[in-house]
Amino acid sequence: MRKKGENPLILDAGDMFFSKTNISNNIKSEKFRCSTMLQGYEKIGCDALNIGKYELLAGVSFLKQMEEKYKSIPFVSANIKYKDTGELLFRPYIIEERDGLKIGVIGLSNMVPDTMTNIVADDYIKTGNTFIKNLKNQVDLIVLLVNTDRNSQSSLTKNFDEADFIFTSGSTHRTSASMPQKPDGPYVYANGKQGKYLTVIDLDIKNNKDPISDLSSKEQKVRQLTNRLKRLQKKDPSKKLEDIYSGQDNILNLIKRYRSELETAKTLVEKAKNKMRFSSLALNKKINDDPEILAMVDVALNKFKLLDIDKNSTSVDKHHNHDHSRSLKKKDSRKSKKIKSKL
Repeated sequence: MRKKGENPLILDAGDMFFSKTNISNNIKSEKFRCSTMLQGYEKIGCDALNIGKYELLAGVSFLKQMEEKYKSIPFVSANIKYKDTGELLFRPYIIEERDGLKIGVIGLSNMVPDTMTNIVADDYIKTGNTFIKNLKNQVDLIVLLVNTDRNSQSSLTKNFDEADFIFTSGSTHRTSASMPQKPDGPYVYANGKQGKYLTVIDLDIKNNKDPISDLSSKEQKVRQLTNRLKRLQKKDPSKKLEDIYSGQDNILNLIKRYRSELETAKTLVEKAKNKMRFSSLALNKKINDDPEILAMVDVALNKFKLLDIDKNSTSVDKHHNHDHSRSLKKKDSRKSKKIKSKL
């Protein structure tokens, strides 16, 4: 993107740090994994990282160490506080500017681990709406990064109706372009699991008065309806559809409906003033590796193996010198894949 002259706003909705909720058995390798991912984000650029359940698993002191070490990555959370003082752990929001647009980004979570006794989470809906109200006159767009469970995600548009965009973490659900969205927003997006997908939003804003129109679903509908009509036409390309299916009322009614819906979708696309397009990019082998990031990952994987070996050596002593080398190899393979998919 940057090579094309673009300056993207890069955000993370949370639950990025660790591979599982129980990290006590391999705390050293998990912490190193977390540090490596932040190192990658630092090189790529990250404008805001929401603090969610997984970020808190190693404790507040470790989280603060990471914030201090990777100062270029803003950690955000508007509703997680120290229990004794009521002070927020991190800044509640950031304001970034892109192409003349001021964008406010607020971090929220309702998934604080039960083991965390020194922090509390204020009601994320009430807190989120308070900050939306405070920021509304300062920015052009409001973006929420929300770490919450799948069931709660279904009511986010209702609970935060004055937001423009909501990006979620906390479930393995992934948004597709065909999924229905609230016509005038807020638009809600989920990334799937293990960092395997990147949600990309392209905005073309002409003014602040007209609503943002999601062209992704409309353009997809244009393609789908066009293809359906083309398939019906294949029976005889030289004739009109009405002649091909003369006397077949069901098909003729279907053709009439397709044409009507196609015309409506085309009109909506053409009349849209503030345009938005969504895509979900698979971070697979088709994406070229950045040499610098790849070299960093290779070094990290070797260190990761050493930490696992050290952990398992300790296990051998505790288990009367039993040989666990076979299971170790399998674990190394799985962890290699996870690190690569995250960066």
